[in-house]
Amino acid sequence: MIESPEVSENIPSSQRGRDYYLEGLVLGRDGRHEDALLAFSTALSVDPNHSRAWVAMGFNLGKLGRYEEEIECCEKAISLDPVCVDAWNFKGFAFGMLGRFEDKVECCERALHIDPENAAAWNNKGVALGMLGRYEAEIQCCDRALEFRPRYLSAWVNRGYAFGKLKWYEEEIICYDRALKIYPFYFSALTNKGFALINLKRYKEAIDILDRALSINPEHAKSLYRKGLALSMLKKHEEAIPCLEKALQLDPTIADAWVVLSNSCFMLGRLEESARAFDKAYYIDARDVRTGIVKGLSLLKTGKIDDALCCFSEIFGILLR
Repeated sequence: MIESPEVSENIPSSQRGRDYYLEGLVLGRDGRHEDALLAFSTALSVDPNHSRAWVAMGFNLGKLGRYEEEIECCEKAISLDPVCVDAWNFKGFAFGMLGRFEDKVECCERALHIDPENAAAWNNKGVALGMLGRYEAEIQCCDRALEFRPRYLSAWVNRGYAFGKLKWYEEEIICYDRALKIYPFYFSALTNKGFALINLKRYKEAIDILDRALSINPEHAKSLYRKGLALSMLKKHEEAIPCLEKALQLDPTIADAWVVLSNSCFMLGRLEESARAFDKAYYIDARDVRTGIVKGLSLLKTGKIDDALCCFSEIFGILLR
């Protein structure tokens, strides 16, 4: 947007700020987040009290992975408009991306105090509670979100995920099927349903579903790993190995994929490859344990007890693999 100085001087600052703000929204919707930030910065230089511009700027910073800055923008918006639900929601989202789930829950509760029927806040709160290991509470939050938005795809998938963590796999699949009835190409519902079917030992069905997911995103490492796992469980090790190798080319940090690859190679008598794959898994596990202990102790020192317990729980899961 280019204006001549004469025109710009005759337009009130609030109107000019709004024009730049609207331009930023269009750029953000097009995925041009850096350009959107420039537009929002210009809007705020003209009108620093434009709370929605602060929110939008934070949202686009989050899209670029700049979560601490997103939080700062949301706090500025809240200082101007304490009842801005979007600012509380986006601030909570940023906290979640930083692993600060207790803070995320608090932000969601502030949003729900303002708007008790805000489905996004219920869903986001549920995700945070799930990350803290409180899966029944996550399901309750998803139920509230779906009460207000019955076609809320993310809430159906998150509800299913929580059932899966409780090992209620049939209920988990029902949730994914509800999401897929609304939108048959919803990727996370497909790949999560595939994993739930593996947990029920329905390996052939799992492969069919994971093939649907991979037709949408052929380079999704976890879906490739899960397909390889299902093939391995069917003793189709020759077919499993290429899936697992491709998954690990895309994401070498999936320790479970190295373990399954090691097993399939072993079953085919490829002992050297089996040993190398197992060594990779062991190295990743040891590194993750060290990182997890440091993170957990840091959380304890800052009083984030629930976050710390969640972190230590993940470590025990690795050790018991």
